[in-house]
Amino acid sequence: MLIVVLGGGIDLQGNLPPHVHLRLDKAIELFQEHPDSRIVLSGRYSFLYGKDKPPFTEAKKMSEYIFDKGIAKEKILLEELSKDSIGNAYYLKINIFIPERENQGMIITSEFHIKRIRYIFDKVFGDNYSFTFVGVSDSLPSEQEGEVVERQKQLLLKTEEMLSNMKDGDHDFLKDKLYKVAFYREKRPEWVSKFVAKGK
Repeated sequence: MLIVVLGGGIDLQGNLPPHVHLRLDKAIELFQEHPDSRIVLSGRYSFLYGKDKPPFTEAKKMSEYIFDKGIAKEKILLEELSKDSIGNAYYLKINIFIPERENQGMIITSEFHIKRIRYIFDKVFGDNYSFTFVGVSDSLPSEQEGEVVERQKQLLLKTEEMLSNMKDGDHDFLKDKLYKVAFYREKRPEWVSKFVAKGK
């Protein structure tokens, strides 16, 4: 079984936000309960970054965190291509789950993210895979949490629209669409860009 942690931001200094540390702590907890499993860390950095990029991928920085907490390197797999949640699912499937011949896992993200993630993974992976989705309580300030939750609702609707013609499990549908179609060119609210750039 694979325990998957989805990236949730990294700033231009290469620092992870607190809510990602909470996801990683949950992964370590679950790994201790399932020592035969491996931990997969997923994320490059957000597609919303412009010319300036973080010095590390989210996955690499997350690996350093759990390694320092005692997780052996041979128990860690990295997915370092994805730049958003749809990319997480796509690259995890083609570069991790299919090559590793795994068809089940635990997907860890923040509670505010879980509904959209469940939809995306069910769509990209299809019925031949079995996932448990684990939502971790976030550490966002109360005044920011409402904006994030509302943004996730809006993104779920837009994600459903983008994937409406995709058959469940047909990941090839996304092959030439990631980071190229109108969904990714849409202007985001200013606070969303700040959320990405600050990693919190």
